[in-house]
Amino acid sequence: MKTEIKLCGFKRMEDIVFASSLDINYLGMIFVENVPRTINIDTAIKAVNICKGAHIKSVGVFLNQDVSEISNILNKVDLDIIQLHGNEDIEDYKGLNKKIIKTIHVTEDLKSQLSLLKLDDYLYLLDATDNQMIGGTGKTFNWNNLNNVSCEKLFIAGGLKPDNILDLLHKCTPKCVDVSSGIESEIGSKDHSLMRKFVNKVRIHNEKEN
Repeated sequence: MKTEIKLCGFKRMEDIVFASSLDINYLGMIFVENVPRTINIDTAIKAVNICKGAHIKSVGVFLNQDVSEISNILNKVDLDIIQLHGNEDIEDYKGLNKKIIKTIHVTEDLKSQLSLLKLDDYLYLLDATDNQMIGGTGKTFNWNNLNNVSCEKLFIAGGLKPDNILDLLHKCTPKCVDVSSGIESEIGSKDHSLMRKFVNKVRIHNEKEN
């Protein structure tokens, strides 16, 4: 199985254009107001068009926003996937008719958390626990919690970067790895060299393992 790649937290057009030139599967944009990586609607519309042309799935990240607010954004921005990053009940958002990624903020009892998930119906992303739940903190969770856990259907995030991605991939084979702060020069500004390095490390690992 080849692990997919999601680069997230884009707000600048030049970073989006560069990301679209890389061999990635998902590009994430944050639609939560008043956080450092919030994307404006006009840029998001252009980003979605770029993603479609490059066969990359566009992902919109939301945090405890109601269905009507997300629906209003979807009427303007034709996202492929919505990511619910807070305490949302995933069932409330089915009517939006979009694929859903639900973030799980990992605790020490990850197995119990996973036992409650509908892994055949939805996509789930494991991330470090963050009191504000915004993500992009650069913090990892305890990867020992992944011992004896089947990761093939899971996205994994939380403090990933070029320097540690192979450590994770040697431990497990997730469906997708998700990075934001680990490919930035500063919050909201992507470092193109780090982006390329991260993608190349995952792709080379995939080729060796398959």
